Amino acid sequence: MSTRHVGFLGLGLMGSRMAKNLKAKGFEVTVWNRTRARADELAPLGLHVASTPAEVATVADVLCTCVADVPALREVALGAQGLLSTARSGQLFIDFSTVSVPLVRELGAAFGAKGVDVIDAPVTGSKNGAEKGTLVIMAGGSDAAMARADAVFKAVGEKVIHCGPLGAGTQVKLAGNGLIAAMLQAFSEGLLLTSKAGVDPRKFIEVVQASGFRSPYFDFKGKALLERDFSTHFEVDLMHKDLTLLLENAAANRVPTPTAASVREAYALARAAGKGQDDIGAVITTFEALCGHRIGDRGEE
Repeated sequence: MSTRHVGFLGLGLMGSRMAKNLKAKGFEVTVWNRTRARADELAPLGLHVASTPAEVATVADVLCTCVADVPALREVALGAQGLLSTARSGQLFIDFSTVSVPLVRELGAAFGAKGVDVIDAPVTGSKNGAEKGTLVIMAGGSDAAMARADAVFKAVGEKVIHCGPLGAGTQVKLAGNGLIAAMLQAFSEGLLLTSKAGVDPRKFIEVVQASGFRSPYFDFKGKALLERDFSTHFEVDLMHKDLTLLLENAAANRVPTPTAASVREAYALARAAGKGQDDIGAVITTFEALCGHRIGDRGEE
């Protein structure tokens, strides 16, 4: 079956940009979003708009989803008007969401019974990577399915890592998000401590970036924290969701993950302070409020 007509469901920060890139790379694209207005915004660009997920599955060769969480994906894929209701043999289903490993495997069984290949392909690179088509894709699925997905992957990302069978991509993504959250939390706390102690926090960044623990992520987030730029690249709510999924996955595999558990509590604190839709960089602002000092302000005398 052809893979030139792509259905894309879920048009948030990431999905809308990925759908645009697919269109720009020559694919015919039909989109759907729970809030129809977001889909209608893409119509002037030549993307078709469907009324239901089921409608998308009747016309597309490849079904792509990028939705917020497990309930959303379950409804889009398995609901009464979901993709499965009209899916047909020979289609390819690529899920770019970050969800649970059990759900991914459930989808594999349900769609596989209809002759549909399934790949879990969560991404990293934030909205900038989605905009530029430079996402890193961590995928789980068969070799045959991966080969069929190659053109779609190249349209939205610059590197694809085949992590193993179905579910492996999600397994890696959850572990990776645990690492990102821990890195950012420790980095932010270091900036806040340095600043309140009266040292220019830029010196902390300079030392970090001259050391063996340097990271391009610290350049990006360090600049944002110093400039109080909390424009959303990755929502606090979504990272809290991913950390919860990581902990569930760790419990199922009997792997202790105290660092992830601790960091999730920092995100819970930020959510309680009403920062759920802010960027993950804003988590440290709840700690700033507790100690009465903002990163970059004049420190203690």
